[in-house]
Amino acid sequence: MNGTSTTFPPPRIPLSPVLSRFPMMTNVQGKQPPPSLLAAKYKRHISSGRAGIALALESANIVAGDEVLIPAYHTDSMIAPVRRIGATPIFYKVGPDAKIDLDDIKIKVNTRTKALLVTHYFGFMQDLTLLKTVCNTRKITLIEDCAHTFFGSINGKIVGQIGDYAIASSMKFFPIYDGGLLVSQSCPLNSIQLDTPPFVFQVKAILNILGKATEYRRFGLLGKLLRVLLAGQAILWRRIKTSVNSNDSGISSGPASADGGYGLDENWINKSTSWPSKKIIEHTDLDQLVRTRRKNYQTIHNALLNITGCHPLYATLPDGAVPLVCPIYIDDPHKHFVKLKQLGVPIWRFGEYLDDEVDIELCKNSVELSAHIFQFPCHQELSDNELDWMIQTIRTQLEQ
Repeated sequence: MNGTSTTFPPPRIPLSPVLSRFPMMTNVQGKQPPPSLLAAKYKRHISSGRAGIALALESANIVAGDEVLIPAYHTDSMIAPVRRIGATPIFYKVGPDAKIDLDDIKIKVNTRTKALLVTHYFGFMQDLTLLKTVCNTRKITLIEDCAHTFFGSINGKIVGQIGDYAIASSMKFFPIYDGGLLVSQSCPLNSIQLDTPPFVFQVKAILNILGKATEYRRFGLLGKLLRVLLAGQAILWRRIKTSVNSNDSGISSGPASADGGYGLDENWINKSTSWPSKKIIEHTDLDQLVRTRRKNYQTIHNALLNITGCHPLYATLPDGAVPLVCPIYIDDPHKHFVKLKQLGVPIWRFGEYLDDEVDIELCKNSVELSAHIFQFPCHQELSDNELDWMIQTIRTQLEQ
């Protein structure tokens, strides 16, 4: 992997959901929930999306020597589960809108191809009808990477119900510390054994959920009190950790995914979602979540639509899409990235560091998307003031 790291101040507003306006709002009894991965026939709440890829590969009996097709526009968390079992990742091209290049996939499929990972980027589902036919004909396991797309549908197909397996990163859509999903419509997941995270991690999950909320001044007066109480959480955490008999500090501290890392933690592949994170998922108002994300996305999209030097990656927001972020193509990323980060604007750059095998010759579009797409948050927990501040700060910088 290539790339260098730069130290930036923490974002002034939260990049991902924090517990605030919509906590513990149980859905109305009997009300039809919005289409999501939770509607799948078989599902397991796991530690992370990347753990889901590892478990799906194991369930599909992918072994060393097999080949797994992966989009050239990716992160290391998509590749690590493949290399973990000794299989070989083969990168296929994507278009300028990050949609699959089916012709390139057909060229790269051979007798060693046993699985294919396809990603629904940024909350915009891809039509996988033709790809599914190719996979069925060639007996290739299709894994939907729904790390960006927990909710939504396309042409009447619910997210995660097209492939043989689908994985998700719950922590990108809910105000939680850890969690992912592995689901399937056709493959029972009973053989997958999951262990409950240790008590010390359950406590850490609670502290981090509340700590992040108070960091961004949620809960009003109660939040101020919590900030005082949590000010000493580092000391509390050390005391809790030393009081628990743990032979593996990695098990105690948790998966890298929970703290924004890309690594695949062997100890956390077969762990379930923590109790506090799962409860928040169960009691979140899903309709409100969907409506607010779409509204926030459209607000950002419209505000940045006519600024010289940038354009939204997608012209419109389809009816069935529930965006993870608002992806904006920036003509001169080197001019604006560092400045926006220094101003405290939360930016996520998916695929910022591509695998060394991926270059302009292999997939020009992936290299371009990696450098030019800035993803700004549109999650349901942003306040109107936070959204307004972010938009105005972005506009001011881009118009310079």
